Amino acid sequence: MARGLLPLLLVVALIIETQCKNETEAIMRITYNKLITKKIIAKREINCNWDEYSLGVQCCKKCERGFVKSINCPTDTSKHCVPCKNGKEYIDHVNDLAECLRCASCDSIFGLEVAENCTQTQNTKCTCAKNHFCNSSVPCSHCDPCTICESGVIEKQCTSTSDTVCGMKETGTSFWAILLAILLPLLAVGGIAYWGKRKWFNTRNRLHEFPQPSISDEIAPLRQEVDLSSYVTDIVEEMTYEEALKFVRCHKVPQTKIDEIIHDNRDTSEQKIHLFQAWLQRHGMNGTYETLIRSLRDLKMRAVADKIERKLQAAVSSSG
Repeated sequence: MARGLLPLLLVVALIIETQCKNETEAIMRITYNKLITKKIIAKREINCNWDEYSLGVQCCKKCERGFVKSINCPTDTSKHCVPCKNGKEYIDHVNDLAECLRCASCDSIFGLEVAENCTQTQNTKCTCAKNHFCNSSVPCSHCDPCTICESGVIEKQCTSTSDTVCGMKETGTSFWAILLAILLPLLAVGGIAYWGKRKWFNTRNRLHEFPQPSISDEIAPLRQEVDLSSYVTDIVEEMTYEEALKFVRCHKVPQTKIDEIIHDNRDTSEQKIHLFQAWLQRHGMNGTYETLIRSLRDLKMRAVADKIERKLQAAVSSSG
């Protein structure tokens, strides 16, 4: 009798154990789902103040103008916000940034001058320099020189936002004025012809002793293609800081790159070297020598071009 009940008791115990296990798992799943739901609801319901921003489920303090955060989530602006470098960087709004913005520069090469210096809370403000104008309603990146009236009559003076308006010169013509206007050019041409012919006769028999120099824009070729990166220091020694800036801007080196070089290098000699290297990287090795010399001549820097040409010719000859 006892032996017949034992298997039955084992089956009942097994059934009870299975039911308890299933109920436990169900309770755990319900509890877990409730926790997840609470977290989602809490995340959705987080509301930060106007001078705060949310980071996950936490509200962080925004930094005031002229300051940026020094940690990921500021909670005390007096401790966790650091000032921008005065005169070099700025932030003009309440922010959650980690870095300040760089101050702009007003370049005299483009006819600009500083109207208001850069501060921690305001970028540099530029305006047109004297005798320059910009007809744009937005802040100008460059200003043009004011027109000079050939007639000498100015109807409207040049301003920072408009060019000069020229007028026609009123003249009372007379018989003698017309006669002089006709005779003076004739006399000038006759005099030039007379002196030219006389000089030709005087120098005709001496041309073989004093050969006339020929003026040419031809560029003396180098004996071999040269990587100018090895001669950057020698080249920029012959250029002023303004000439180096004018050259790289003519060749479309980005203003952001120029500002970065000026910001990172206090010495103007170092700035010239890095500006020229930035141009070389954009241009590549092929044809850099000819492009350099020809561009300097086109930019009215012929004396600089000639000095650099002679220096490179001598350097290549000595290295060969």
